[in-house]
Amino acid sequence: MTRSDEFRTARRRFLLVAALAPVLVTIVGVALMLAWLPEVPSTIATHWSGGGAPDGFAPAWTAPLGAALLGLGLTALFVGIMFGGTRDGRWGPMMRLLGAFSLGTTVLLVVLLTWSLGMQRGLDDPAEAPGIGVPLLVSAGLAVLSGVVAWFAQPRTTLAGPHASESVAPLELNPNERAVWVRTTTMSRAAMIAIGAGVAGLAIGSIVAAAVGSPAWWILLATSLLLAALAATTFVFRVRVDERGLEVRSSIGAPWFRVPLAQMRQVSVTDVNPTAEFGGWGIRLAPDGAFGVVLRSGEALQLVRENGRRFVVTVDDAATAAALLEALSARAREARH
Repeated sequence: MTRSDEFRTARRRFLLVAALAPVLVTIVGVALMLAWLPEVPSTIATHWSGGGAPDGFAPAWTAPLGAALLGLGLTALFVGIMFGGTRDGRWGPMMRLLGAFSLGTTVLLVVLLTWSLGMQRGLDDPAEAPGIGVPLLVSAGLAVLSGVVAWFAQPRTTLAGPHASESVAPLELNPNERAVWVRTTTMSRAAMIAIGAGVAGLAIGSIVAAAVGSPAWWILLATSLLLAALAATTFVFRVRVDERGLEVRSSIGAPWFRVPLAQMRQVSVTDVNPTAEFGGWGIRLAPDGAFGVVLRSGEALQLVRENGRRFVVTVDDAATAAALLEALSARAREARH
């Protein structure tokens, strides 16, 4: 099988489990809810307290509308990530994971919303709705099961980019010469827009939830504020190479990461695809255990630690940083021996 055949097969299976299956689940759930609307109160329970009693209510029509928006919106999001992140022909385990996550998340939300509406059929007062514990457990179980099925329904395909990692020659340094390399790396504009849109969507969702009287508005608002704060810490990083090793620090001071020279086994320059290799942008952990500060696609500095784990940071002029690290590491080894 050629590389193009492998790529087409992987993408076709992804679309099957991450797009077609979630859309079908959403259509079935919304159809059932629309059929049940005449049988439920005009105002339904939408939130339950820790004791199991309903404590939040909303118009009945919000249930099928919410299921349709969530199911189709999440599907569109994951498919958009796939198409945008694999334009260069790369494919990796993270795409397989995203496909499984797409189906599992849709099953969880649509089944739970459908069940919560269906169990209120025939009630006159939504406050009499039964507890949500069993529907929640069953929905979660079905979500895990569907995610596992989606994972194994996709091939184990890994297609690297056009440029493999490349080692570099050490920079020439005098025995007592000091050298420092510093660069600032910024998240791509597309990633900033995508993250900003997601945060804005949650904020708008909190406003809508508050307008319909759902107590879930504060959860959505708190989540959007938390994500906004996290985004602010990961949009810009300062990368520094000196005799202490590599330091990658957020523009606001935290988070920060340091790899001492003594922990470096290999230094190289590589080409990174955030979606295919790390599942997105920001501070990421890949399925193979690689850790990265991945703010955009393209050139990146890659370190292999003594324990075999990779550390990757996307930054311009990575070759110079790698050459300096090689020189400093060699000098440190000579000093130790």
